[in-house]
Parts: sequence; structure tokens; C-alpha cells
Amino acid sequence: MSVSVMKKLTVLASVRDADRLVRRLMRLRCAELRAVPLGDLPDGGTLLRYNSDRDRAEAERRVADVTAALPILDAYTVKTRSWNTKPITVSAREFSASGRMEDARAMVSEVLEIRDGQVTCQNEYNRLEALCRSLTPWMEYTQPLEGVETDLCEVWLGTLPGNTLISRAEDALASLHAGVEEICRDKKAAYVSVLLLKEDSDAVARGLASLGFVRSSFKGLPVKGTAVENHRICLRRLDELDNQLQVYGDRLRVLSDSLPELQVLYDMEMTTLTAARERQKLATTEHCAVLEGWVPADREEKVSAALDKLPCAYGMEDPAPGEEPPVLLKNNGFATNFEWVVGMYSYPKYGTYDPTFIMSIYYFVIFGLMFADVGYGLLIMLGGFLGPKLVKLSPGMKRMLTMFGYCGIACTVLGAVFGGWFGDLPYAIMTSYMGYESTEAAQAAAPWFNGVTLTLNGEPLSLNPLVNPIPFLIISLAMGMIHIVGGMAVKFCLLCKEGKVFSAIFDIGSYWILFAGLGVLFVNKTVGLWMTVGGAALIVLTHGRDKKNIFAKLLFGLKGLYDLISYASDLLSYSRILALGLAAGVMAQVFNLLATLGGVSIPGFILLVFVMLVGHGLNIAINLLGSFVHACRLQYLEFFSKFYEDGGVPFAPALPSDKYSTAEDTAVEDAEPPEAH
Repeated sequence: MSVSVMKKLTVLASVRDADRLVRRLMRLRCAELRAVPLGDLPDGGTLLRYNSDRDRAEAERRVADVTAALPILDAYTVKTRSWNTKPITVSAREFSASGRMEDARAMVSEVLEIRDGQVTCQNEYNRLEALCRSLTPWMEYTQPLEGVETDLCEVWLGTLPGNTLISRAEDALASLHAGVEEICRDKKAAYVSVLLLKEDSDAVARGLASLGFVRSSFKGLPVKGTAVENHRICLRRLDELDNQLQVYGDRLRVLSDSLPELQVLYDMEMTTLTAARERQKLATTEHCAVLEGWVPADREEKVSAALDKLPCAYGMEDPAPGEEPPVLLKNNGFATNFEWVVGMYSYPKYGTYDPTFIMSIYYFVIFGLMFADVGYGLLIMLGGFLGPKLVKLSPGMKRMLTMFGYCGIACTVLGAVFGGWFGDLPYAIMTSYMGYESTEAAQAAAPWFNGVTLTLNGEPLSLNPLVNPIPFLIISLAMGMIHIVGGMAVKFCLLCKEGKVFSAIFDIGSYWILFAGLGVLFVNKTVGLWMTVGGAALIVLTHGRDKKNIFAKLLFGLKGLYDLISYASDLLSYSRILALGLAAGVMAQVFNLLATLGGVSIPGFILLVFVMLVGHGLNIAINLLGSFVHACRLQYLEFFSKFYEDGGVPFAPALPSDKYSTAEDTAVEDAEPPEAH
């Protein structure tokens, strides 16, 4: 409902207390630190950037180590994982002082050593396995695999294509002093040994190359011996490696019982890294450090109470002209869940109007109109409200799901009004399984499933868009008119608040008179005509009032009247509400028709369940996304364009890490480890 007032915080402290200062502000979760400008001081000194590069590099290394160790232990844990794991509550001071932090760091080192050992063993295991497979075809070869030669002769081992007859190789070498012997054969290759004179090696190579001969290489053999000897040694070594890997795995399973300790350590190390990064925003002299940042005005006392416990001097003041403080939106419990929708567009500029509350009401209604269905709405409600309670989620994800939960309420209520119950599922079941001859007969028996029916000139008028889309189109355009006029009303109030009452009347009120006149035309033509002409005249005569030339005044006045086309275009954009409503309803009807094709039978029941789950699941996914996107579009283009002043930078306070744990001593004592002082 408003943008929080910000105070500029300036703190002067000893350099040795810089870490304590930053950590204390981090634990308050309400201070955003800014980089202090550097330069020369009036007394001749110089402000330099706080140098925490070494601390930051060391913290980054420790965070990287813990990050690498966590999934390793998590993979070996035998405890049942809970999908709603609660954060660990721990005293940061006790965790450090009791030695648990050092034990956890030692555990990280051990886990990473074991990981490196596993990688080394596994690489050797894979190499030896491949070597064993390559030795298998040569098990019947009784000579050493390498180094068989004399002064005149040598032996080549290699392969020929599997369909090559050994006689062809013998024919290719018939004119040479060489012989070939087949060792074994499989579908892929024939394994052969070739005995030849060294002086004929080139000719033998050419002769065998024409047959596809490839020499085998036996690099990395354990010993210079036969295939049987090397294979036996490899198998023995594979058993040793397998046992070593088993030992590593058993040790990791034991260490996995202490996984929570590593999770706490991660938060501690990540907090230390964040503190090191934040310290780099400070400026220092030889002995003093200067910190600047922003604090919400309603947290001023809380920050002051915390700083009073440190040996430092501080002050908080209003932003100076030209400064751009960060923006912190301040809304009630309902509208807070819609703040991220505003953030997707752009935060409001500091000191301007926060439209989240009024936008959340419009978004709630428009989303409900686009996806008006009781069944789908109930499912969205369940997912939106129960999801954050059942699963541990980030604050941003919780707000998003809660917003969809509220939108599900609108879908449910408006679904009952417009007759959406998983489309026309009740009538599809009544006609397919309950003996009703037609949809009309089912509607007559259970009219409440068809939505609200009004009486106009003695004739029934259904609001169900699948029965009669025109009333729903009129409702959509009426919603659009209310939305557009609402945006203009916000602008009217903002202008009045700034003391520009005449601008509000001439720039906004004149259009309202014109709009009202166009509406009254359908009731009383005379009154409506006079109101329309009066509003148009007011627009023409006042919209160029800041121009000095009479012709420029008239030209800009006519341009103001031309803006009616823009308003008409904006209004037509709301016909997408009808389009989205029809899309969801028609798709649901199609799936209901497919689901009931099997009739009263076991296969028919299976088909019903399958199509209901898959079809309606697909429908809710598609139209949930469509309703979200188009509801956002109507806010951004048709509503915000009337008054919104964007450009704000979100307030981003420095925070301690709480991914796995929460510090129980956050508010009462320094939680940094002793070596951080």
C-alpha cells in the first residue's frame, strides 16, 4: 500500500571491528549496505576500499568444499528423507566454541579425500576392466604379448575383419617370408599373429592392409608376459579396487550420519563469505572503517539498539536530494503475495505510489474471470495454500503459491456463477452414466451446475459463456472499464495530493464526463448528448492550456480528444477475458466427451480416470499459465500506464545464510566464530 521510508545509515568504527559490525547488521536483516565513495579527505588522508580479498578467497574455497561434500554424503545417507524438512536450530556461538565447526571442517576434508580416492580407484578400475576385455581374445596365445622378436624376425599381433578367411591372409603373404596364424575369432574380428622377417615388414604391412589388418597395442600391461598372466593380475587388482571402493563407501555411510553438521557448516561458511563480500563495500583509513547503507525508518530503533552495543559512532538521516534509496514495499498480508507481480514489471520509484494493494484486487478478480471454474479453482486453492505448508520453499516461492491460492478462491466463486465445474463434467456424467437422454434434460434436472441465469424482459439469460458468450463479453468489457477508470482514479488522487487539482479535473475528470455521457446515451439521449459534448469540449479547451500559441492550444486539445481511440483500444483488450474463459471451458468439454466415450464398463471407467487425470491436468496447466500471463499484461499495459512511475531498485539487505539452519542466538549475541573478530 506504500513504499517504506528509508533512512541513510552511516557508521564509523575501528577497522578491527568491521567484521563484527557487518555481521551484526546482517543478523538484523534490515540493512542494505552500499559501496562508500572513495577519495581524499579534508585533513589530507585518503579513503581506500576495505581489503578483504584474502578472507573472501578463503571463504569461497571453504564454501566450495562444503558444497562439494554435501551431495556426496547425501547420496550415502540411509535416513528417511522428509519432504517437509524443518531447518536445524543451532547456536552459532556454541557451534564454533564447542569445536563442532572444526570437526565439521575436518569431516569435509575427509569426504573430499575419499571422493578423490574413489575417483582414482574408479578410473583405474575402468582401465583394468577395459584391459581385461582386450586380453580375453588372446587367452589361448601362449607367447608374451609384447617384445617377441629376434635379430631377424618379429611377431605382429592384430585383427582382421570377422568375415575374412585366414586363407586370404596366407595368400597375401605367400610371396613373402611370413606366416599368419589365427588365435581366435568372434563376430567382429579374427585375432591373428603374424611371423615375419624384419626386412619384409613394409611389404607385409602393405599386403595385410589390403585385408583390413589392424595391429593390436598392449600398452599398460601389468607385466611383460602372456595374456593369461596379465589377465590374472588384472583380476586380482580389480578385486583389490572393489574392496577399496567398498571401504570408501562404508566410511561415507558412517559419515552421512553427521550430514546435519555439514549443513550447519554450510550456512556458517556462506554467512562468512557474504560478510567478506559486504566488507568490501566499506571504505577505510589506516585505523577507521566507514560503512554506509539504507535502513527502513520503522527499523531505526532496532538498528540503533544493536549498534549501541558496539564501539562505533553512527547516524541515520533522511535521503539527500538526488539520492535514490532502495524500495521496500509495505503491504498487508493479502497484497504482499502479489508484490512479486509488480516486481516482474518494475518496482515503483522511491517516494511514489505503490499500486500493489489495488492491483492485487483487480488481479484477483480478472484471474478468476479468465479461469472461472469450481473444480480447477479448488485444485489451485489446495496447491497454493497447502504447498507452502507441506514443502519447504523459499519465501518468494511461498508468496507466489499463496497468490495462486487466493486466485483459486476467485476461480471457485466465479466458476459457480458462470457454470464451470471441470467444464460441463456433471452434465457429461449425467448423460453418459445416469440415463439422461440429453444435455438439456440434465440441465433441467440440475440447473445449478449451469451457473446463474438472469431474467431479461421476461426471457432467461444464462451467464454461462459456453451457452451464451455475449453476456460474459459484456461483463469482461465492464470489468475493463472499471479497471481503466480505477487507474485514472489513482492518477487523479496523486495529482490532487501534489496540489495539482486543476490538472486532475482537466486531464482526468474531463474524460470521466465524456465516458459517463457515452453511457447515459443508452438511457437518456438528451442528457447523454449534453454530457458527451461537454466532456469533449472540456478536453479540447483544456488539454493545451500550457501552450502559449492559440493554435497550439487547439491542436493539443484535439490530440487529447484523439486519445479516445487509445482508451477504446485498451477497453477492447479486455475481450481476452472472454477468450481465456472460453478456451478453458471448451478444452474441458472436449476432455469430458473423450472421458465418457467408454460408457458403463470397466474399460470405460479406466478411460474416464485416465482422461480426467491427463486431460484436465493438461488443461489446468495451460490455462493457469495463460490466465497468469494475460492478467499480468492487463495490469502492466492497461492499468499501470495510467499512473505508474517505475524505476525503483528493490531493497536487498545483507542476510545470513539460512538454507539449512536458523541461528537461535541471532538477536541476543554475536554469532560469528572467534577467528572472525
